[in-house]
Amino acid sequence: MMRKAKSIVQKKKEKNIKAEAREATTAKMAKDSCLTRIVAGAAIGGAVGGAVGAVYGTYEAIRFKVPGLMKIRYIGQTTMGSAAIFGLFLGAGSLIHCGK
Repeated sequence: MMRKAKSIVQKKKEKNIKAEAREATTAKMAKDSCLTRIVAGAAIGGAVGGAVGAVYGTYEAIRFKVPGLMKIRYIGQTTMGSAAIFGLFLGAGSLIHCGK
């Protein structure tokens, strides 16, 4: 019986320790969450923009019959341009949203 009671007490202590750690992490995240949100927004925008740019660049390179290895350059330029623009706007949107 003592073992069971001891294990229940230990479980409660572990839960309290985990809850305190979670609160400390949440407080730390709240302090710099605006910057974190902006960076996350820019990263997600860059990833989505890169994917869209790669698809669109490939489509345009084939459509306009870009010759040889110029296709790779064209697709790369489109990918990087789209990633930069999407990342910029999603980061700016996150900044505006963070200010509310």
